[in-house]
Amino acid sequence: MKKRWWAMGALAVLWVGAALLARGQSAPAPALGDGLFAWGGETLLPENRGALTDTLARLGADVLYQEFPAGTGAETAAEFLTDMEAAGVEVYCLAGAPEWGLEEDGRSLVEAIDRAAALGPGVRGVMADVEPYLTPAWDRDSDAVMERYVSGMAAAREHARGRGLSLIACIPYWYDNDHADALARLIATGCDGVAVMNYYRGAEAEHLRTELELARRAGIPTVCVSEFQQPGTHDLTDKTTYYTDGLEAARESWAAVRETLGDGGLSFAYHWYAPVRELLER
Repeated sequence: MKKRWWAMGALAVLWVGAALLARGQSAPAPALGDGLFAWGGETLLPENRGALTDTLARLGADVLYQEFPAGTGAETAAEFLTDMEAAGVEVYCLAGAPEWGLEEDGRSLVEAIDRAAALGPGVRGVMADVEPYLTPAWDRDSDAVMERYVSGMAAAREHARGRGLSLIACIPYWYDNDHADALARLIATGCDGVAVMNYYRGAEAEHLRTELELARRAGIPTVCVSEFQQPGTHDLTDKTTYYTDGLEAARESWAAVRETLGDGGLSFAYHWYAPVRELLER
């Protein structure tokens, strides 16, 4: 799938220039190491934290994108964050739902940011896994949905800055095919980092090139996210997940991406903990 970077270059420069002026003297964007996604609350429990930190160490990952489900106790969260800090792991709250992308004011994401801030200083920011293309509204008018999504992300980013948190946008690799201008504005004004769900094996560098270039212009980091769930899960195939070929195959692909695109501002992440732990023990 050919990405149409040439069609958006001038617009990208304008949006990024405006964003850099808007940043002014604000805190710099986060520098991200390689990371791991963790859904659900099982990893928060004391009896499971050892396996989690062992997994992170074996992966060489020092960033954790962790969900804190509703009802997570304050004491449990505080102890978890203390343990992660002791292990040298930076924690970002993983949150989001498709319908959040329909909110121009970003209200649901703002609420998630407030919940993350309430967990204490052990939280560095929020990984916004907001996928508006999964809503029925996307099929009716994807351009209008993208406008609402970008507006909501920009509002949420400003709120996060006020709470001392970073906001990372988790996006698919294909927004630049039909929504190039919206993607440029999202990266320039709507996030402090961009995580690209780069789930098409063999084309990772091609599918990451535009987002990485925009992020470098904006001075924010890019995370290349690879999938490790079993084929058949969410319609995954061996072309979109590394489950069958394993962790080493993913690392070889990541090395090729670095060789092609350079490693400035670029890190990688594993999606997600449960299948990755299984692969480590296989």
